[in-house]
Amino acid sequence: MLSSNIIHVPLAVYHTFVLEEKYGFNRTTPATFITDILKSWVLTAVIGGIIFSVVLWFFYRTGSLAWVYCWGAVTSFQIFFMFVSPVVIMPLFNKFVPLKDSELKTAIESYAKSQNFKIKGVFTMDGSRRSSKSNAFFTGFGKFRRIVLFDTLIQKHTIEELVSILAHEIGHYKKKHIFKHLIISIFSSGVMFFILSFFINNRELFSAFQMEKTSVYASLLLFGLLYTPFEMAISIFSNMFSRKNEFEADEYAVSTCGKPEAMIMALKKLSVDNLSNLTPHPFKVFLSYSHPPVLERINKIMEREIS
Repeated sequence: MLSSNIIHVPLAVYHTFVLEEKYGFNRTTPATFITDILKSWVLTAVIGGIIFSVVLWFFYRTGSLAWVYCWGAVTSFQIFFMFVSPVVIMPLFNKFVPLKDSELKTAIESYAKSQNFKIKGVFTMDGSRRSSKSNAFFTGFGKFRRIVLFDTLIQKHTIEELVSILAHEIGHYKKKHIFKHLIISIFSSGVMFFILSFFINNRELFSAFQMEKTSVYASLLLFGLLYTPFEMAISIFSNMFSRKNEFEADEYAVSTCGKPEAMIMALKKLSVDNLSNLTPHPFKVFLSYSHPPVLERINKIMEREIS
């Protein structure tokens, strides 16, 4: 994995300092770029190493039901990091500051209260440290639940537009999209480990790769190569579900805020700021888009208002 990451560093350099720079997005300094890479490698080594060791141990020690134990262990890690990541891991890369008392904060808190939505807080993130692109996202569960707004987003949008964007994120929670995606993710990992169980120490598989001796760790490597088509198929269905959820979150934002024009303008500004493709090929959308094209989202909102 380290070798693979090293090979991809030149591509990352080109993407950040050539492509992103060409279109005016890049604000990453070489020092930040290198630090980010080193931090991600350390986290991968520590967290990934622990998970990988647990998986190996189960497949060495627990026989035919190893895939069930691995599924349970990985699911536990996954849920644990959903709680821990917002307060431990993400701050290693970005600075999260509670939104200061202002008209914006009052408007956000008023809207959240009207929707009976309790949050740990609304935070701004120094996204401008790396890029001029803007975004917002919802993260965490329970008392760790928080809304995060990029500082670049706050600079470019009106209060009504920001509340609409926030309403969209709250809509994901109210419509139980986050929970549904978690269930799908858990189910997908279960399918993956079940299929993996047929690859472990499979002599026919090792013979196909001209390998004389079987081993658990080599089985995992070979499985990783062969599982890619399955993973792509799962991602297509996951993206279809995600695009449906985006339409539903837009509808929630418009119906609860009562200001469709603010949501439409927010989508337009986000599209301009991020240089989104307004008319991507439908097949490209089908294969890899987790969000519908912005024109489709705007048309849906306008159709709703007309009806």
